[in-house]
Amino acid sequence: MIRAQNLHVSFRRSFRRRRIQALQGFELEVERGDVFALLGPNGAGKSTAMYCFLGLIRPEKGSVSVLGRTPTPGSSMFQRIGYLPEEPHYHLYLTVREAVAYYGALGLDPLPQARIDDAIDRVNLGGAADLRLSKCSKGMRQKAGLAACLLRPVDLLLMDEPTRGLDPMTVSLLRSILLELNARGTTVVINSHVLSEVEAVCTRAAIIDDGRVVIQDRLDAITEVNQQRYTVDLDLEGEPPAFVDLVHRNGRSLRGEIDAADLERLVAWVGANDAMLRACAHKRVSLEQAFMTILGNQP
Repeated sequence: MIRAQNLHVSFRRSFRRRRIQALQGFELEVERGDVFALLGPNGAGKSTAMYCFLGLIRPEKGSVSVLGRTPTPGSSMFQRIGYLPEEPHYHLYLTVREAVAYYGALGLDPLPQARIDDAIDRVNLGGAADLRLSKCSKGMRQKAGLAACLLRPVDLLLMDEPTRGLDPMTVSLLRSILLELNARGTTVVINSHVLSEVEAVCTRAAIIDDGRVVIQDRLDAITEVNQQRYTVDLDLEGEPPAFVDLVHRNGRSLRGEIDAADLERLVAWVGANDAMLRACAHKRVSLEQAFMTILGNQP
């Protein structure tokens, strides 16, 4: 779906100051059917890369292929691509319904009013459809942009910080919408700082730093399983055995970690004491832990 090879992009902050290297040797491949995350600290180059995918920035060096073609502004290929920017700048005098209809019409194909209304209802904006965008909160404007992305089926959906300004209920709604679109065949690329949301929906990810891709892989490979440690959830009145490393406790509920060699010993201890083993699984490194470790190991 997307292939970026050896991309170099730089910006000049002013005439006298040196250029900033936004991308340097950037390499990325997004496969059909992915829910793909671009991760990295501020200034890593995530948004610049997305602008290259959209043809809004032409790299000084390297090549970009999207849907098998070089992205060029105004190309017919964008009828098959959806995009939600981080901070959409709308015509604030429009109502929500007018804005969704207007931006939907940029796809050239006429859209029936029923489809526009369905998209607005899908993001829970039906009650505010006639409200002017100038009166809408930032989260409501973000939802209006999401509604515009739902007006027609696309092969590729690019989203830059889509959860910014959204309340928890809407974040949950967005998650279900993305999974639904992906199940219907849409490849999704998300630029996000909210690692917990990325972990909930994405299948593959790339961690970017200083304009380069540090690692790209399946999410379950990045958040690898530690076969030598188990996470255990216990229900007990007193203290756990000494070989259980306490992580968290609330009353009788306890979460801890043990070495794999101590698993049989724990099962025997639970059977001999007033305790219950509620859950036991190999310890998995969270995406946040992996993110910090990978970037912390960079020179």
